[in-house]
Amino acid sequence: MGASGSRAAPATKHYTQFVATLAPMTAKTVAITGCTSGTGRILAQTCGRLGARVLMLNRPSTRAEAAHADLIAEGFDAVHVPIDLQSFGSVRAAGEHLRQLCAEHGIDVLCNNAGVMGLPDTATGDGYDIQMQSNHLSHFLLTSELWPLLEAAVEQRGEARVVNHSSGARLTPRAKLAERSLGPHGGDLGGDGFPGLDKWRRYQQSKLANLLFSYALHDRPRAAGRPLA
Repeated sequence: MGASGSRAAPATKHYTQFVATLAPMTAKTVAITGCTSGTGRILAQTCGRLGARVLMLNRPSTRAEAAHADLIAEGFDAVHVPIDLQSFGSVRAAGEHLRQLCAEHGIDVLCNNAGVMGLPDTATGDGYDIQMQSNHLSHFLLTSELWPLLEAAVEQRGEARVVNHSSGARLTPRAKLAERSLGPHGGDLGGDGFPGLDKWRRYQQSKLANLLFSYALHDRPRAAGRPLA
């Protein structure tokens, strides 16, 4: 999808009919990472049309400003929240901002959508693999930062959700999640030599981490007697 209103969206066959089957989201708050384009942007637009307040968590850029402006122009309740998933400090700052912004009503849905793919063996400023930190570790941290707001939504409206976007790439190659992939070893996780497959192995690890995180989010709060739904 285009990053601004200047590029027309492709024609849809099923979207309008599908949205008509969805329940209203009036009085709900939805936080989405990575919604300047693609599925994240469509989700933001859809939630806005259904009446939700949309928190657009994007890295500061002209694309982020344009995406936010487009939702405002459509009359939706949308808020741009700056966040850089390649910086734990930025994630914590966004978490603190959202805890103030949403203190009264909480957050009903956190969609951990943003991600990067096929990048070189590079460390973030925090020392972690750029793909693992962007795709999983920062979303793990963000979920922790916003957990009190999700619990507040449960107390007030009976349920909340965390949606993690994984990928079929988690199956290729078929490799278990390696502890080293999760640690501060960016730039030392296989390199980028011929034939260039190691970047995809690092991507597979990050997408597998997304899935395992989802399993844990389902099981552990229930075991503690504090499920989100």
